[in-house]
Amino acid sequence: MSTTTRTPAPWGTGRMGPYEVGPTTPPLTPVLDPETQVALVLDGDGRMVGMGGHGTSTSGLTPTQTTPGDGAGPGGANDSDATESYDQDQSG
Repeated sequence: MSTTTRTPAPWGTGRMGPYEVGPTTPPLTPVLDPETQVALVLDGDGRMVGMGGHGTSTSGLTPTQTTPGDGAGPGGANDSDATESYDQDQSG
């Protein structure tokens, strides 16, 4: 006697359907400018395509720490934490 266990299909597969046909995008070719060593993207006609700009960002971690007592006597609590800051430029 053979026992076969069938694993049911995941529940989401019954909700899937084919992708809609969308517009085609022209082929793009990345190239390297030999003088500046900057990557450029060319369209099918060899024209440079603007890929938009991007900004810069900074991130920093500032540690803080307290020491026990106020100097009048021994004891007290030790505590430490860190504050993280993150700034990002807006670019267009």
